[in-house]
Amino acid sequence: MTWEADMRRFVTGGVGLVLSLLASTRGAVAQEEVVIPDDPTPPCTIEFIPAGPELSRGPEGLLEDTWPSGLPEVEPLPGRRIAMAEVFATGIGASDRFFVASRDGSGGHWVGRRGEGPGEYRFVRLVKPEGERLHVFDPMRMLRTVLDATTFGVVHTNHLEPLQFGADGLVLDDSTYVINGTMYSRDRAGYVLHLFNGEGEVVRSFDEIPVAMPGEEPIRGQWRELAPARNGGVWSGWRSEYRLDLWDVASGTRRRSVVRNAPWFPPHNGTSSRHPDRPNNPVIANIMEDAEGRLWVRIAVASDRWSECWEKAPPSEHPEAPEYTARPGCPSSEVRIEVLDPEAGRVLAAQTLPRNFGLLRLTAGEAFAVSADEFGFATVRQWRPALRPVNNSQGRQC
Repeated sequence: MTWEADMRRFVTGGVGLVLSLLASTRGAVAQEEVVIPDDPTPPCTIEFIPAGPELSRGPEGLLEDTWPSGLPEVEPLPGRRIAMAEVFATGIGASDRFFVASRDGSGGHWVGRRGEGPGEYRFVRLVKPEGERLHVFDPMRMLRTVLDATTFGVVHTNHLEPLQFGADGLVLDDSTYVINGTMYSRDRAGYVLHLFNGEGEVVRSFDEIPVAMPGEEPIRGQWRELAPARNGGVWSGWRSEYRLDLWDVASGTRRRSVVRNAPWFPPHNGTSSRHPDRPNNPVIANIMEDAEGRLWVRIAVASDRWSECWEKAPPSEHPEAPEYTARPGCPSSEVRIEVLDPEAGRVLAAQTLPRNFGLLRLTAGEAFAVSADEFGFATVRQWRPALRPVNNSQGRQC
């Protein structure tokens, strides 16, 4: 098909709209925007099938340092194992290590320690597997450490061009990775995705957003959640808009945008309200493309109890002190899962999960839920998500 014919292509229907956007040059790839409306009766429901035993610290002493807490991510590793990074470790602040557990429940061990040498960290921010390698990103040292995913021996280290880390990163191969973040150099300002090479140099920056003046709120949110695409490229989910962009990272070209026209998710600048009269903004927290090309989206939304979860802050002389503070333990938010079909332009399934489910991560066709015990130690539950027709008496498929 010629590029002129591709420009003229459009598809309309009751469930969605696909518009071909004009490419900037004759040789450029045409961009598509798929707009998906709300559907009060999506045809499918989401089922979580157990994929392994519950993983926890076991019967050790109550305060033994044998299991992680405060998990921001869980990543599957070769050999039926998972890697878990902590946000903060008790007593030392930012965690300088991560935990590797066997998925059969037989135990696990810590990897890393504080220091400035190979295999040592100041803050393990991201732990990303790729093939037989494990890539560990430390934003305090601006360092990437590549480990053997079996022995955890150091294979390679490199410093990164300075940036302020955002929400996520994604390793494409041993020497190529994308990081969401902010760079303050003249030629990088305003771009929020950066393609790095194996030496830690930025090859290309893309996904440009308007830059606010100093002291102003961002015009559009700059945090992105990243996921690999089946046919190459990178999916990038906006936290502040219900928008999923498919990027060709080699050229920095946006191939496709999937936009949810959802009245309950208005665009915002990424900040929370911190007030009992205004619910927190919805936030895209995780995305995954499955083997059939469907997009699974995990969204944090305000719960029906959000107004109870703020209490008046004590008086303060500081002019920027908040008027309200969060009430500990109050369920101010809940998790909504949606499954989108970009080709059909429709929502296949949409469910709000029980508050105690604790879904944290959708990745590689799997789901991991995390909760904390009375001492803050994590419990990880392993699932395989699947779609089922709401009414299979009509022979519907999901």
